[in-house]
Amino acid sequence: MLIRSILFTPATRLDRLPRALSSGADIVIVDLEDGVGEGVKSAARAALVALAGRGFDGSADRIGVRINTLGSAHGIRDMAALLDCAKWPAVLVVPKVNAASEVRQVASLSAGRRARLLITLETAVGLANAPDILSVAPSDALVGYGSADHMAETGGTMKVESLGWARGQIVNAAAMRGLSVLDGVWLDYKNTDGLEAEARLVKSMGFSGKIAIHPDQIPVINRVFSPTDAELETARAMIKASEAVGGGAFSFNGKMVDAPVLARAYRLMEFTNRSTT
Repeated sequence: MLIRSILFTPATRLDRLPRALSSGADIVIVDLEDGVGEGVKSAARAALVALAGRGFDGSADRIGVRINTLGSAHGIRDMAALLDCAKWPAVLVVPKVNAASEVRQVASLSAGRRARLLITLETAVGLANAPDILSVAPSDALVGYGSADHMAETGGTMKVESLGWARGQIVNAAAMRGLSVLDGVWLDYKNTDGLEAEARLVKSMGFSGKIAIHPDQIPVINRVFSPTDAELETARAMIKASEAVGGGAFSFNGKMVDAPVLARAYRLMEFTNRSTT
């Protein structure tokens, strides 16, 4: 599944879930972490368990869950609660990952479950360790950049000049594993022109989507990160050429195509198949 847009809603405000799902976001994340105050963490966890018990109200394929960091008691309780749930969401967001051991731990605990991991890099240590962290990520994992938290720690701003280094680090580390990357939030949610400009910039860097903070941001994000007709035509032709040569590396339009390039073509076609069913 090609994921372009993610929207968060607090587990304590599940009354917002229908609107979030109707926004067109590819995945709606039920949040147990930053969107939930310290005093209501237990209530948020109980609300999530109840939602899971109802089979995520028939929307499990479009719902994810963000737990608290595994370095906290809340994160451990979140994982324990999820492990007792018969039904799991489509995505499990692991925030503020600082070390490869955290990814191994979550991957081991969730083995055999349906959820894809979204590994969020949003600390100075996490950015420094990005290659090691992502080297142990499952092959279908997603990567997210928590730009707001990262800049809060470094003292930087949310301007493009401040974010450039971290974005490059994450894209490069993810590329070494062939993983898709989602950029952080655009805070000025009423400024859709600014959002579109930033989305196009990060798409040109290699990001495949963006995290939203408001439902009105979703149409812009989806439009920018959806494949163009030209991209889809090229992907179809590339797949056909691969089938003609029987697989392996081959030349296409004057360029060499190997497994990672071909995988992107299949992901683009997967988006087309999903959007037309």
